[in-house]
Amino acid sequence: MASPAIGTPRQAPKVPGRIGNDEYHSAPLPAAQEAAVLYSAGHSETAIQVLQAEIKDPQGRSNKQAWLLLFDLFHLTQNRQQFDALSMLFTVKFEQSPPAWTEIADSGSDPRRAQSRERKDFFTIKPAPDGAIAAEIDRFVAFAEDQGTVRLDVSKVVALAAEEATLLATALQRLRRKQVPMWFNSLEALENLLRAQFNEGTPEIQEPYWVLLFEIYILQAKMGEFEELGLEYAVAFEMSPPNWETYVNTVAAAVARTTAPGVAAAPAPDSGFPLKGVISSSSANQLAEFNGHAASRNEVVADMGKVIRVDYAFTAQFFDAVKAIQLAGKRVILNNLNELNAALLEALGVNRYAILVRRKSI
Repeated sequence: MASPAIGTPRQAPKVPGRIGNDEYHSAPLPAAQEAAVLYSAGHSETAIQVLQAEIKDPQGRSNKQAWLLLFDLFHLTQNRQQFDALSMLFTVKFEQSPPAWTEIADSGSDPRRAQSRERKDFFTIKPAPDGAIAAEIDRFVAFAEDQGTVRLDVSKVVALAAEEATLLATALQRLRRKQVPMWFNSLEALENLLRAQFNEGTPEIQEPYWVLLFEIYILQAKMGEFEELGLEYAVAFEMSPPNWETYVNTVAAAVARTTAPGVAAAPAPDSGFPLKGVISSSSANQLAEFNGHAASRNEVVADMGKVIRVDYAFTAQFFDAVKAIQLAGKRVILNNLNELNAALLEALGVNRYAILVRRKSI
């Protein structure tokens, strides 16, 4: 699913024409859902602009949902000053107490749960106007080494010169050998881009793309794919492929060590099976555990309280997972949703297959 086109703050995205196997007409979204889609796609600032315009509009200023989404956005981006200013306006407008500010703690067992942590070590490679990314790769390495952990987003990389592929492979190898914990967004698109270059130009030009793909497989612990690529490489270059190396994400390993077997898949007693973090292509294990949890139940409850966001590029897969459980004759409840995630799921039509329960904010 492509990210929504972003224009002016009031240029609303439209509901995708296809989610899973369901087709329906595109239509402009209400402001609250528009902002939720923008946030899901990683455009927090634009989402804030949309909501600020809504609560200033004579017709939209009584839209309490827009206010609540704005509170969520200020909280998730740790903007206490704007949150407090909005609280004063909310109290005057609605004559009731606003949502309370709560500190987002940095969990000792899993620091990726906290939006503040993810926001601080999140790095997006943004190509220059001519498409070049060499300077961005240098910035990425310096940033990752300074932060000590990093989540790299490569969604904006749509072209890659051979020299840049070499630079990126070298950068990732350097960070891996320094044991920097790394997470990634949109690697599948980059993998497809690399494979598209395998038959372009001379072997000398092609090889950097192979080397980078080998490194990406190492970082994702995809040994099977690495070995298959090695066979292709041996045929193409008539030489031995690189050797497999093991990468250990020390943060993820620490969480695994401190979590007893079966705990991750166990339901919370009150609110359901816990989903957490950014639900994206990297969350396949979470969805697999959730499906396993659902298999033996007629009522399937997911606790969404620690879900930072559902990545827009992954919404179709999330939709299909929920729909499949419901079509198996089970009652699905997505519990403890913040306003942003609830509005997003409503925009996508997930509420046709699951009961959406918002957490109490006021």
